Amino acid sequence: MVRRLSRRSVATGLASITVLAATLIASSVRGDDVTDARHIIEESVITIERVTEEMQPSPDIADLLRRAKGVLVIPNYYKAGFIFGGAYGDGALLARLPEGGFGDPAFYRMTAGSIGLQAGMQSAATVFIILTEKGLSAVLNDEFKLGANVGMTFGSVGVGAEAATTTNIGKDIVAYSTNAGLFAGGSFEGAVIRPRKDWNAAVYGIGNDDPRAVIQRDQLRTATTLKDALGRNAVSGAPAE
Repeated sequence: MVRRLSRRSVATGLASITVLAATLIASSVRGDDVTDARHIIEESVITIERVTEEMQPSPDIADLLRRAKGVLVIPNYYKAGFIFGGAYGDGALLARLPEGGFGDPAFYRMTAGSIGLQAGMQSAATVFIILTEKGLSAVLNDEFKLGANVGMTFGSVGVGAEAATTTNIGKDIVAYSTNAGLFAGGSFEGAVIRPRKDWNAAVYGIGNDDPRAVIQRDQLRTATTLKDALGRNAVSGAPAE
């Protein structure tokens, strides 16, 4: 005898399947986010090494890293479009801990839109060296527009880097890019930096997506190489007050 399933049983079964599917999809998404976040960490190490190496033998960037309250690394900032363009790049923010080292990275995305004659695609690695608590607090906001209420200096590695360094007195943030063309095109004007809370939650756990809490941690083993790279490329001494 074949038993007929009640509508309630069918509905319950479908609901269970839906919940299971949603859980599996969410787990997959979180897994992808973790992979992407780790990739950004690895690329950030390469970026720090590249920028500091290309600015040698000048000790300026090492001194800035020593004084830094925080460092935001955007390994790849892409600009593309024709007439209507846009730019974006993911990165990692690390802040100075009281004992002198750097804490765990919080993940961010920088975006910008533009209108004007343009074609093709450009990319750049960019390092933001945050020199003051004011600058760090601005970046930690849910939405930070570059230059808004914060003194900034921009320069390109190998082209204008020295000028950017010598004009950073009193600045909150000093930024270096590996592509002079992006600066010339004004691609950083109006750029907005926002936290990637989805990545933060995927890496550190649900409920741990607030960058202000993340940067105070020092437990993420996969970020050790990045922290070491920052420390290795800074001159010895205590961070500036």
